[in-house]
Amino acid sequence: MARFQLTILSLRYSSWSMRAWLVLTHSGAPFETETVELASFDETTLAERRALGSVAGLFPVLRVDGEPIHESLAIAETVAEAFPDAALWPETSLDRARARAISAEMVGGFSRLRAEMICHLFARTPQFIPSEEARTNIDRIVEIWTECLERSGGPFLFGHASIADFFYYPVLTRFRTYGIRLTEKLEGYAQSVEALPAVEALIVKARTEPSIGIYDDYIAGLGGDPTAVIPTVST
Repeated sequence: MARFQLTILSLRYSSWSMRAWLVLTHSGAPFETETVELASFDETTLAERRALGSVAGLFPVLRVDGEPIHESLAIAETVAEAFPDAALWPETSLDRARARAISAEMVGGFSRLRAEMICHLFARTPQFIPSEEARTNIDRIVEIWTECLERSGGPFLFGHASIADFFYYPVLTRFRTYGIRLTEKLEGYAQSVEALPAVEALIVKARTEPSIGIYDDYIAGLGGDPTAVIPTVST
């Protein structure tokens, strides 16, 4: 069996690292994880990021027997091919095409939502009001989820948990962080995703991942709490 090594940024914040980690974990693949600490991604040079294991200056990076794959959707495809029994894509060719299409839309779209609603797994900002442009992104995501669930019957976008659900999970965390309300049907979908063993494992691991001040400060600047849902450990 090939050896899988995943290099990520902190799972408290890195939506792309979350996606790759969730796909690998859900698949049952044995893999090692290395978390790279960057005080600020924008203030780190390309050369510095490459020295930490990046290929194109981005994370995550999956190494398969030492060979790097540096784009999250490519990582997901690699895992799906290596572990077909995990059924990471839907069964029918048309549904696979739809799942790939909305996953690719996630990769390349929703720029305003990303800019205003940074991914911050444990934060809560109840007073946040998205801009009109971010609201347009939110409405499109709601449309995607609603259409997929109506077609599949749920509980996941394509009936069973797939790469598409894992690619949209970080958006769901943003909805939680910034107080975006969901319809009853979409709330049921959200809770189904949050109950997945891979997602529950992600939350546990993220509690041990490094904090990054610039992202915590962003939440605090919005009047939010960067550690609102990290349980206090009794001693």
